[in-house]
Amino acid sequence: MKILVLMGGENLDIKGEHYPLYMTEFNEELILERQIAALQTLEPSTIIFCVRSSDIHEFNVDDVIAQSAENGACVEVSGPTAGSVCTALLAAEQIDKDEEIILVAVDELIDADLTAIVKAFRDKKADAGVVSFRSVHPRYSFALLDDDGFVCEVAEKRPVSKHALASFYYFRRGSDFVLCAQSVVRKDRKIKDAFFISQTINEMVLRHKKVAIEFIDNDQFHPVKTEMQLAQYISQLHEHREAFLH
Repeated sequence: MKILVLMGGENLDIKGEHYPLYMTEFNEELILERQIAALQTLEPSTIIFCVRSSDIHEFNVDDVIAQSAENGACVEVSGPTAGSVCTALLAAEQIDKDEEIILVAVDELIDADLTAIVKAFRDKKADAGVVSFRSVHPRYSFALLDDDGFVCEVAEKRPVSKHALASFYYFRRGSDFVLCAQSVVRKDRKIKDAFFISQTINEMVLRHKKVAIEFIDNDQFHPVKTEMQLAQYISQLHEHREAFLH
């Protein structure tokens, strides 16, 4: 298995330096380190990080990754892309066609048993898998399910169900993801001027592939894409720490 981590998002002004939000430190640990620790439970052969050139040159994020993940590899993203699909395709040469690949966003943390989630996908012999929590906010993508409980359609930023999707996309074969990503770009069906990873799931459905879904509780999903979300997440960590100490 390989894991691909997409590292875009906002920067946070800390004493005049605009650090990426994932570089925020809490209890001597970066948000990035917390994400890496969670992903390492899946025992991937490689974790591939798609990192903005500006973050490498200004903040040496590649060195941070090297110190945090011995199995890490960086793909430098030299400038803006047409969305997460295009960013992911920059790492296509490092994706093995017959190996499992999981795509995640660095700024969405899932506080759940990732090993159990992937095992469920494997047990269902799924070609792809997504992780869902309850929401109807149009910032997310949403899954429709068939009568057997498998995904039959995904809508980006359109709440066609209450099955909102976290940024955790499993593909049993890397080649399936690459082919579907290329198809999304080739069809040129942008959503708000961008191509989204969720669109590759629809391509899998069109190819009659089996797409499974696993559910998590809302308190297990932690987006840290804005300063407000970051503050909320740190507050939750404080609460958990205080509860543990008492």
